[in-house]
Amino acid sequence: MADSQNPQLLPQRWVIILLAGVVAGALILIMAGLLPGLSAAGATVLALHQLMA
Repeated sequence: MADSQNPQLLPQRWVIILLAGVVAGALILIMAGLLPGLSAAGATVLALHQLMA
């Protein structure tokens, strides 16, 4: 159990999902702008979460 002195580490699955979301969002941000970049990041995180669940 996590407490304020010993927080739990983020599971490896979530690290992979969030990292993929950041990478996808950054690529689309460079090519298309802010709103499509945020949308791509969110869609990537949701899709990977569904696939890996």
